[in-house]
Amino acid sequence: MLRTGCGGRARVVGRVVPGLRVAMASILIGVGAILGVAPPAEGGSGAAALAEARTAAVAQRWSPAWTPDAAGLRVVVPNRATPDPVDVVEAYFRAINNGEYVAAWALGGKHITGRPYDYFVRTFSDTARDDVTVRSVVGNNVEVELDATQTDGTHRYFAGTYTVRDGVIVAARIHRE
Repeated sequence: MLRTGCGGRARVVGRVVPGLRVAMASILIGVGAILGVAPPAEGGSGAAALAEARTAAVAQRWSPAWTPDAAGLRVVVPNRATPDPVDVVEAYFRAINNGEYVAAWALGGKHITGRPYDYFVRTFSDTARDDVTVRSVVGNNVEVELDATQTDGTHRYFAGTYTVRDGVIVAARIHRE
């Protein structure tokens, strides 16, 4: 049944179409998962769903030009500024220091090693903390010095350049000093 209210606006009066509530709930849950507000409604372990939701939230916070959807594909978000390359590099190391390897992987770890995620995580098994110092920025290239404190208390020093595009580290030229 259709009625016309004040101001010429139409409103629907009567019963809700069967199944419409379920469809609307599914859409809202899916949008929440994409935006990192709620974990995806799909099956699988709760930890995996939470990791996916956290990745989406971190990527959205530190990479406003894009965000992964529930399937891990890039979704362009219009009218958002690209983050400063220094912010991306610092967020990458902050995620590593906090043990948030999924977030670090999304911020560019996948481009740095050229190997699978498990290998990326293992590269930090003997590292207690990474302290990064930005030396200069030229366009999308961030020159850094890195002090990697090892779990045994010793230090390893590195230097080089991270290249950032669209809020993600896409290349690294780092060498041990």
